[in-house]
Amino acid sequence: MSAAARSLGRPPATEEEKQAAIADPGVPWRDWFFFSFLKPWVGLGYLILDGLIAGAAAEAHSVVGLVVGLAVAVYLEFLGYRLLWTRPDVADERTTPFHRSWYRPVRVGRWTPEAWYPEQYRIRAAQATGPDPTDFL
Repeated sequence: MSAAARSLGRPPATEEEKQAAIADPGVPWRDWFFFSFLKPWVGLGYLILDGLIAGAAAEAHSVVGLVVGLAVAVYLEFLGYRLLWTRPDVADERTTPFHRSWYRPVRVGRWTPEAWYPEQYRIRAAQATGPDPTDFL
């Protein structure tokens, strides 16, 4: 047993547990970092930015600046979050094609599994009738 395992109070790992950990190491650190870890930190950064805008407006005694500044900042933060972590809705993708809008700038966010591993998460829209045109290419 290693000194680190003894200090944490864990029993020694059996040979089967070691082999299972080697066989299935879990999510790669890069995927975990972009897909999960950064979400709350980006949100905290947005909150700090909103506080700076509110503080500047309060220092200037400007209610209009506060309202307009926070409205623009919150909208841009919303778009930034959607740009990074929007995940496609499978039910909508199968019935209607994607169209950009004021609240959904991209079909797939840049820091999502669908963007990094598109072949694994590919969504094919159901055809009404006839063969799939990609079968003939």
